[in-house]
Amino acid sequence: MRTRPRGSGLAAVMLGVFLAPRQRDYILGDLAEEFQRHVLPKRGAVRAHLWYWQQVFRSIPSSASRKQGRRTRKKDPYIMTLIQDLRFAARSLIKTPGFTAIAVLTLALGIGANTTIFSVVQTVLLRPLPYDEADRIVQILETHPDRGWNSMSFSHPNFWDLWDQNEMFETMAAMAGAAVNLTGFEYPEQLAGRRVSAEFFQVLRVEPVIGRGFATGEDQPGGENRVALLGNGFWMRRYGGDSSVVGQTITLNDIPLTVIGVLPEGNPFPGQTDVYVPLVRGSNTGRSDHRLFVMGRLNPGVTVDAAFADLSAITDGIGLQDSDGVLGVRMRPSREWIAGSQLRVALWVLMGAVGFLLLIACVNLTNLLLARATGRQRETAVCAALGATRGRLTNRILTESVVLGLVGAAAGVGLSVLGIRLVQAFNPGGIPRLAEVGINHWVLGFTLVAALATGVVTGLVPGLQMPYGNLLTMLRDGDRGVTGNRRQHRTRSALVAAEAALSLMLLVGAGLLIRSFNELQQVDTGFDSNNRMSFQVSLPGSYGNEQRTEFLSRFLGRISEIPQVHAAGAVNMRPIVGGSSGMGIATAERMDDESAVTWVDWRMVTPDYFRTMGLPLIRGRNFTEQDRIGQPWQAVISQQLADLLWPGEDPLGRRAALWTDPGRIAEIIGVVGGMRERGPQADPTLVVYIPYYGAGWTPVTFMVHTAGDPAAVVPTLRTVLGEIDPNLPISNIALMDDLVTNSVAGNRFNMLLLGIFAGVAMLLALAGIYGVLAYSVTRRTNEIGVRVALGASHGNVLRQIVIQGMRPVIIGIVVGVAGAVGLSRFMSTLLFGIAPTDPVTFAGVAVLLATAGLGACYLPARKALRVDPVEALREE
Repeated sequence: MRTRPRGSGLAAVMLGVFLAPRQRDYILGDLAEEFQRHVLPKRGAVRAHLWYWQQVFRSIPSSASRKQGRRTRKKDPYIMTLIQDLRFAARSLIKTPGFTAIAVLTLALGIGANTTIFSVVQTVLLRPLPYDEADRIVQILETHPDRGWNSMSFSHPNFWDLWDQNEMFETMAAMAGAAVNLTGFEYPEQLAGRRVSAEFFQVLRVEPVIGRGFATGEDQPGGENRVALLGNGFWMRRYGGDSSVVGQTITLNDIPLTVIGVLPEGNPFPGQTDVYVPLVRGSNTGRSDHRLFVMGRLNPGVTVDAAFADLSAITDGIGLQDSDGVLGVRMRPSREWIAGSQLRVALWVLMGAVGFLLLIACVNLTNLLLARATGRQRETAVCAALGATRGRLTNRILTESVVLGLVGAAAGVGLSVLGIRLVQAFNPGGIPRLAEVGINHWVLGFTLVAALATGVVTGLVPGLQMPYGNLLTMLRDGDRGVTGNRRQHRTRSALVAAEAALSLMLLVGAGLLIRSFNELQQVDTGFDSNNRMSFQVSLPGSYGNEQRTEFLSRFLGRISEIPQVHAAGAVNMRPIVGGSSGMGIATAERMDDESAVTWVDWRMVTPDYFRTMGLPLIRGRNFTEQDRIGQPWQAVISQQLADLLWPGEDPLGRRAALWTDPGRIAEIIGVVGGMRERGPQADPTLVVYIPYYGAGWTPVTFMVHTAGDPAAVVPTLRTVLGEIDPNLPISNIALMDDLVTNSVAGNRFNMLLLGIFAGVAMLLALAGIYGVLAYSVTRRTNEIGVRVALGASHGNVLRQIVIQGMRPVIIGIVVGVAGAVGLSRFMSTLLFGIAPTDPVTFAGVAVLLATAGLGACYLPARKALRVDPVEALREE
């Protein structure tokens, strides 16, 4: 059997485009025979192989070279080179399906996660609101620096003063929420309404699809105020898209209104709205009643700074008119309306997390390409011997990695579609416009850039690390050669350290969120949410204060008669999600001292409210049916407020000025336990409770405590309410357990996503550690066998291999801890109950990663010890 020189078949294939069949037969036949019989015995292996390859190069006929050159020069050489590289990359990847599948899956995970989160960020944070020249629309807020308030809604008088005096805005508008009852149909329904000034839709430049908008004067007292605009969704749901609705009458809160138009599809302003009615000027509310959302459209060419200076001068004058007037103003661009600061931080943290995940995927792919390049040394040597430059060979590797990046991006887009649907399905409720998230041209552009950047980054390192100079050694040792192994080993170790560092930073972030969420779960909200439910009833303006009191007393009495109901009460704001209503309070002895004023929340409650909520009465008494607001003023306060106003003293019988008003001196008749009114993350609220009876607050929030599932009594509640007033609907029904759960839904969502990303990152890092060490062990199989044959113990060999694998892991852990300390401060607003540098989390993550890394190192080390020393010696 004739023996050919090593690599002769590969040479024939690679040079096949240049050679005629005669030349290929010569290389594989006569030349190989001469090499075996005459040259190899006389010159030795190295010199014989050099002679052989010289003859191979000389066998390429000059006529074929000239013909190929003429054919190439007819086309753009750069395009031809790119096409050749693309063809080569495609053939090479198809021939190695295992490598290709692993590489594509790795990139698909990294790019798919980035595409998913970027699509959310682009929709929620980066995409402008759908208004003409939206950059000219700003929100205007009141501030009160002395009290630390930098985002207050406007009061009615302050807004109208601002409207009359400003010169920098093309127009201004105000808006307030207004739950309204729709009657005149088969059953009453509560609608989400808004009261808006006449210029509201002019600021947004939104025109009705049918009919007209509000006209100037329809928000003025004495004008034609009984008109309404319908939201498109409500119009389609209730009227089936009938255009004849314009001109019809709709009854809201027992007041007939004329429908003048229907708004376009979607919501002109963030948040679901069914109907808009005019906000009438001349409200009796004072300057301390802050309820209005105010926005304006800047005049063309006017800067935000110029408008701020103009408004500041106006508000300085307003603040002198009332001791509680506005003392400052600030503006916020429309882009920030729908996303609060905490949501923005959470989304950018997630964006950074998936960026780290993509970096880890890149590092993994780089290691794979390095190992692949090392295994193709002879192919590289042949190309170099044929005249290929380092740059040309590097371009080929880059082309292959870019092709992998593009294929991985295509798979990643498919995964991102699934990821977006999962995010929408697990919507925590606090992400606006989430339903609009999808794959658009911005997302595809981001994915393409990520794919190209990934391809360049992952291909550049193997290209630069490619052995090139010592062709003799490369041709002699082939794919088992050690040329450049030391440098490539250092590179692979550095990449493993980078993977470990990035993974640790992600794991620390996930660990902090997990520990924070666990702390939230342990928080005592101060009330009992089990078997408790809330719902709302909006009373129309036809109900006076006495009628409201009679309704509350009668309805609560009927509810208490239901067999399944233990207790029922009413409050003006629903716990957890009800919002904030502030008052200044001071002891009667120091009410003239501004520094002694404490700003607290206030709640109007019925007598059985505390029992319904499971809120303990610590001392004193509760309200009775005879207590009325202001007749005389009496108050129950939270324990925290009692400790603040009268530390170490008994507050019962003490007197305090409510709203720091000398005419509202209230006697403290009781102290109750503290509630976390704004959710588990907030501190126990400082609260003043006053009687609901005699007040005109609406809508009324009712709380019900039942023996079993509260939802079972809802039909009975509807029946009871219908018997009292058939025009009143029940709305916003919610279990208190659900409200408490939903209050931390955002924390759970952030923890879940970051935990998933960190878990995937850790798996990729462990795969990288295992792959690098397994490759290193495979290359050293003979060496290990020889050492065992010479007497080295299995324990010593195992220990050496594990130490070699763990060294970059330990370095990565140290670097990762330092990086996590620096980055964790950006997560401080997302944490509760733990510090951003929590030592337990850092230590636990470090131990976890080190243990996992040790397992990844141990497996290839055990495999290496199974090498047969006899076979290793025979191979040597």
